[in-house]
Amino acid sequence: MDRLNGIDDPYGEDDINKSSRFNRGRLNLGIFILILGVLGSTFAANISLSSNGRKEFGQGIFQIKACDQWVGVGMVSGSGLENGYVKNVKLYGFDPRLCLGRVFRIKLFSTGSTLELPLYIDDSSTASSGTDTATALGLVDTSTAYTSGYVGPAGSGYDAWAAVAVKVKTLQGFDVYSNSKINIRYDKTLGTYTVAFTTPLALVSAVNSVTIESACYSPGNCR
Repeated sequence: MDRLNGIDDPYGEDDINKSSRFNRGRLNLGIFILILGVLGSTFAANISLSSNGRKEFGQGIFQIKACDQWVGVGMVSGSGLENGYVKNVKLYGFDPRLCLGRVFRIKLFSTGSTLELPLYIDDSSTASSGTDTATALGLVDTSTAYTSGYVGPAGSGYDAWAAVAVKVKTLQGFDVYSNSKINIRYDKTLGTYTVAFTTPLALVSAVNSVTIESACYSPGNCR
C-alpha cells in the first residue's frame, strides 16, 4: 500500500501478518518485497555526535526475500555543517549475483510517520534544469551475470564485476555510478557499497526506521 496516497504501490512493502494467499498473489504479479529482519530499538534518537566527527548509526539487518539473502544497512552522518545529516548509506553483505535485474528503494521514516523523510537533492525529474527532493534511494542491480572469466573496466574477477554491478537510479530515470548529486562506490576489502549524497536532507535525529522495497527492473529479467 502506498504510504502517501493509500493506493497500491508498484514496489510495495511486506506485512508478515498478511495471509499466504495474499502474498502468493503479490508474487504472481512479479512484485518482490524486502522485509525488515532485525532493527535496533534505538535507531537514531539516542545518538551522540561530535561537532565534526562522522558517526555511523542505525545498522539494521534486512531479509531480501526475492534474492534469499540478508543485507545490513548502515548510515553515516556528515562532518562539519553536515554533521546532523545522513550523508552516506551503506550496504553490508549484499551479493549482486543473487539479485540480478532488480531495482531497490531505500526509505527513511521518523517515529509514527508514514511519510518518507527527504533524503537528498537530485536533478529535477520533470525539467532539463533545476532540482527536486528525493525521498528514496534507488539502486539497480545489473542484469549481467558474473562469470569466472569476467574482465571489465575495473579489472578482472569478482571484485571488478561487483564494483560495476550496482548503480544509482536518479529521479530522471538514469542509472549512474556518479553525478553531481550522488555517487556509489564498492569497497572490495570490506565488500560494502557506499552511497554518498552531495546535499543530504535527512536529519539524523529524525530517522527512526528504514524500509527497503524491491521490484523486477524489466519483465522477465529478474533472478
